Amino acid sequence: MRWPRQILFGDVDAMFASAAVLADPRLAGKPVAVGGSSPRGIIAAASYEARSFGVRSAMPTGEALRLCPHLVLVPPDRPLYRQLHDQMQAVTHRLFPLTEWSSIDEFYADTTQLQTRHPNPHSLGQLVKDALHDATGLRCTIAVATGKTAAKIAADSHKPDGLVTVLPGTEEAFLALRPLRALPGIGPKTAARLEPLGLKTIGDLLDQRWDQPLRRVFGARLHWVRELARGIDHEPVVADRESKSLSHETTFERDTHDRLFLERTLRGFLRDLARDLRQEGLAAGSCTVKLKNSRFVITTKQHRFSHPLNYDPDMWPNVQHALSELIRPSTEYRLAGLALSSLTPAPSGLFDQRRTKAIEAMDALVAKHGSSVIGLGGVSHDDE
Repeated sequence: MRWPRQILFGDVDAMFASAAVLADPRLAGKPVAVGGSSPRGIIAAASYEARSFGVRSAMPTGEALRLCPHLVLVPPDRPLYRQLHDQMQAVTHRLFPLTEWSSIDEFYADTTQLQTRHPNPHSLGQLVKDALHDATGLRCTIAVATGKTAAKIAADSHKPDGLVTVLPGTEEAFLALRPLRALPGIGPKTAARLEPLGLKTIGDLLDQRWDQPLRRVFGARLHWVRELARGIDHEPVVADRESKSLSHETTFERDTHDRLFLERTLRGFLRDLARDLRQEGLAAGSCTVKLKNSRFVITTKQHRFSHPLNYDPDMWPNVQHALSELIRPSTEYRLAGLALSSLTPAPSGLFDQRRTKAIEAMDALVAKHGSSVIGLGGVSHDDE
């Protein structure tokens, strides 16, 4: 059977924690979390072994250690994450004509035109899983469906190391028993209004008995929500494009309104992106902060620098200000991102000679030993 539209979704299983195991195979099978070792630190990611104890991202390190006293804490290693992402991207670019990386560890591919060569979507999914594992050593979950939403929900419900296909015409039945929170646009606040009424699953959204309360909750959005609940989703896969910018974003394992956690996340992105600029002899004229809330609404804020920069402490005040302008009280966020754009060759004399040598020495140390060994002055590490 030829599908009218075929979308493949890939999600690397616990990428940051899995990368730590790649770097140190002795950690295999142990509860591992990526984050600061101080009790005031924040967990950025957790292995599935750690999650079985209740450890989650955005959780204070102290709470995580209370839940799992033998938790193994490792610092973030963003150069390794970037290396693994580049290796995975090389695989997807080789296999697919159209790929959209929605974050460092998640991607969509439009495989509609590949059906002549790969008529069995399950076999295609296994091919992708094997190719990514061969290239990186990482395991991933693959789902194939007729739209992005069904594919993403299917993958989320079959992690880790899963492979699932949702055949055309079965989307509504497949989604019906999934929890409300699995559907885009239904965050914790919306679910809290619906669940006391007796609505628990995506299928309940299609029950006409709930028309009146659903209209009060969703208003004009109800038609769109019900379309997604039926598996009707025409959102296109947007191919990666070369652009005059560097960016990084991540989707959190759990939605968060913790401003300190968001700041730490963006600070980590800024350190890596600024170092990439310096290594490429570039400077950025502006920064853009991106947030996606629990209702999947994306907001961005751009700030221009007074002159092109590639030194983190000089850039951080603008990034922090942009974040402050975006954050809304009591709003839960599921994704944060940072882009540096308007790239130009770094002006000669951007730093004095002494500072230039110090930065070059620091970059060399980070390239050899990882970002945890040294940091730039002016950008604090509260979680260390």
